[in-house]
Amino acid sequence: MSHEGTPTADAGNELAARIRAGDARALESLFRDHYASLCEFAVRYVRDASAAEDLVQDLFADLWARRADWTLRESVRAYLFSAVRNRALNLRKRQAVERDWEREETASEVPGLHRTPETTLERLEREELSARVGAAVESLPERCRLVMHLRWRERLPHAEIAAVMGISVKGVEMQLSRGLKALRALLT
Repeated sequence: MSHEGTPTADAGNELAARIRAGDARALESLFRDHYASLCEFAVRYVRDASAAEDLVQDLFADLWARRADWTLRESVRAYLFSAVRNRALNLRKRQAVERDWEREETASEVPGLHRTPETTLERLEREELSARVGAAVESLPERCRLVMHLRWRERLPHAEIAAVMGISVKGVEMQLSRGLKALRALLT
């Protein structure tokens, strides 16, 4: 996945300032630059492409609605990935509450009713090596898998990954080390 069109931190801050000033084209540019990667990231949490797309679209709609109060503590990319992560976790919590409520309301549980949809791993089956690597990455614990995704798919630096995940830079380094060790073991 090429990131040649990804704006630099300065360009991201400039876009943020333009958005705060009410520039709809700046929001559109930010949306076009990050929509696909944010949806792909959200799918890793919510396991549903449609829900991931809705979540990302809602983020941009809320960002526009609250643009005057938008403040950045990190890069625009780190902000967007953090916001998607938080929204996805909130969605999962809501879904868990709904599932628990449905179970209480349903007299008989139907086996397999709440199975999660298949992952995007099917898309990686074009090449044998890609499939093996994808399967190995998917078998990692969730936090490790997400840290590795942000580092190698999204090319975020350790500090931004730490901000997105809400962990320390040392925690990011530890997750990356564990992930690489696990991948070596799975792929040899």
